[in-house]
Amino acid sequence: GDATVVNDAGLNFHASTVGGNLAATATTGNMTDSGTVTVGGNLAAITDANNGVINLGTLAVDGSVSLHTHGSGNATVVNDAGLEFAASTVRGTLSATATAGNITDSGNLAVTGTSSFTTSASNATITLNDTNAFAGAVALNTTGSSANALIDNGTTALDLAASSVGGNLTLTSGHASGITDSGTVTVGGNLAATTDDNNGVINLGTLEVDGTVALVTHRTGNATVVNDAGLDFAASTVGGNLVATATTGNMTDSGALTIAGTSSFTTSANNARIALDTTTN
Repeated sequence: GDATVVNDAGLNFHASTVGGNLAATATTGNMTDSGTVTVGGNLAAITDANNGVINLGTLAVDGSVSLHTHGSGNATVVNDAGLEFAASTVRGTLSATATAGNITDSGNLAVTGTSSFTTSASNATITLNDTNAFAGAVALNTTGSSANALIDNGTTALDLAASSVGGNLTLTSGHASGITDSGTVTVGGNLAATTDDNNGVINLGTLEVDGTVALVTHRTGNATVVNDAGLDFAASTVGGNLVATATTGNMTDSGALTIAGTSSFTTSANNARIALDTTTN
């Protein structure tokens, strides 16, 4: 059966088992757990006042998780399997960990502060493609060569904090400020970055990408990329200018580059070469 609890203060869950859905509201305080909270259905957690936080670190939820915090309230969730987010609004920071599965969304996530998403299992993925709104920097961490990560930030600018993605990384933003990084972004596979509205720019200056880099900007959007090693371009279309730097390796292309504005290509290492020889460039 389902369970609904509303407490007039904070709400601390001891070890609990709910076969159906659990809806929990802390009216004037924080929501925490001091034992494993097992939910066979969906979990909805709400703090209603006083910048109440949600800190649920021992979840075992089979369904989706919906989080709503008051004021500048932060949220932390750790689930024992995968973690599927239903529509959520976190007005502070969000830290989310899936211990043994993937992180996905079935509704929009709106986070005012920074966000951190981690999958702990080898080759577990992060797929947040539901037109989200991460206003602060986003950190992504996966392990394994097929542990891909995908973020669609809707019409909100996307700022990547220090991240490590074992597989491919796919990024989308429709904001004029586009896609940027505020920390080193390590990608074991390929990187694809797209701005799809508002002449959005791409400015990724602290990349560590082992695979290819594909860039698509909207209309007159510019793109700047700096990679710590070589730089291999997959097929890319930049509506504005392109500035590209390979810090310690060669610069090559494995797909056609279409650049409407000016282009600048630099290899910083001694004797590193530039070979952009796809015939349709």
